[in-house]
Amino acid sequence: MLKHLAIIPDGNRRYAKKSKLSIEKIYSKAMNKVFEIIDWCKESEVKTLTIWGFSTENWKRSGIEKKILFKLFEEKGKEILSDKKINRERVKVIGNIKQFPENLQKLFRNIEEKTRKNNKFNLNILLNYGGREEIVQAVNQILSKGKKRINEKDFKENLWLQDEPELIIRTSGEQRLSGVLPFQSTYSELCFVKKYFPELTKKDFLKIIKNFEKRKRRFGK
Repeated sequence: MLKHLAIIPDGNRRYAKKSKLSIEKIYSKAMNKVFEIIDWCKESEVKTLTIWGFSTENWKRSGIEKKILFKLFEEKGKEILSDKKINRERVKVIGNIKQFPENLQKLFRNIEEKTRKNNKFNLNILLNYGGREEIVQAVNQILSKGKKRINEKDFKENLWLQDEPELIIRTSGEQRLSGVLPFQSTYSELCFVKKYFPELTKKDFLKIIKNFEKRKRRFGK
C-alpha cells in the first residue's frame, strides 16, 4: 500500500494559455486541486503527501507572477489557520523560507505550530526548495557540528525532509524530476502524466495508485 506520495504539479501556465484563463485563476485552481488530492489520498489510505509549491528556480519568474503566487500563498495559508481547508492534517513547510517576505515566513511558522500535533495526515509543502540546495545545507550543517566523517544516517538526519516517497507523480508530460528530493527519491517509483496539473482527476489518481500497487519493488535485491 502506498503511504507517501510526492507530486510535481507541472503545467499550470501552459494550462492557463490553453484555457485562455489568467495566471491568478489557474494558480488558485491548482492550489484548490491540492486540497482535493488530500481527500483522495485519505480515501486511498495514503498517509503523507509531499507537493512542490515553489522551487529555488522560480525566483527567476516575473515580478507580477511572484506577486500573484505570494498573494495566493497568504490567502490559502490563512484559510488553513482558520480551519477552512485543513482537518487534522499536520502541515510542514520544507525549504529555505527566509527568502520569502516576512509576513509569509511568519504565516508558514504559524501553520506549522498550529498543526504540529495533528496526526491524521501529513502534508509537506516544498517552498523555495531545490534538491541541490538541500544537499549543500545538509553538508554545511554536519560540518558545523565538527564532524569530519559522516555516514548515510548522519546525512539523512540533516536533510529538510527525512521521509522517502514511494511514488512521485509529475504532470504535464515532462519526464524528469527537476531536482525534487534527489536523496530521498533513490528508490521512488515514477509516474509521468500527460495532463496538466489542474486537469488531474480523481479517476486519474486512482488509476495511478492502482498501477503502483501492482509494481514489484525489489530495492536492488
